[in-house]
Amino acid sequence: MTAQKLETHITLVNDRLQFSGKARNNPSVLMDYFPPFGDGEGYTGLEMLLLSLSGCSCTAIKVLLQKMNKTVEGLTLEASGIMQEAAPYTFSRINLVYTLTSPDAEDAEFEKAIRLAETSMCPVWAMLKGNVEIVDNHRLIKTEPTP
Repeated sequence: MTAQKLETHITLVNDRLQFSGKARNNPSVLMDYFPPFGDGEGYTGLEMLLLSLSGCSCTAIKVLLQKMNKTVEGLTLEASGIMQEAAPYTFSRINLVYTLTSPDAEDAEFEKAIRLAETSMCPVWAMLKGNVEIVDNHRLIKTEPTP
């Protein structure tokens, strides 16, 4: 794969810490910080990081399950980051809890898709790995196959 350049654009919105950001022609997202420094009206940088990891890993998992010919009726992820107590307030640990709803996927296949997302498919996970402890768990909800 040829190296690809990704670009974003950030603009200060107010006289505090509120920024508007966008990439390509997608809608803007609002970023801010907690009061008293910011207004708390947008995502913080660490929330955006969790969203990036979440979206990247779920995309990889769904693609992998589809390649296994598994039906994905639902896929959710609850992500939480535990922050360090001293500056710079980075995450010391990230907890991921995936829930897959499927009539035909097996637990071992779901686990395999998560491992492949971690080791080779999700670039955000690859960038974080080794810098922060990432602990994942998963739950499979089996549904009745549709006739």
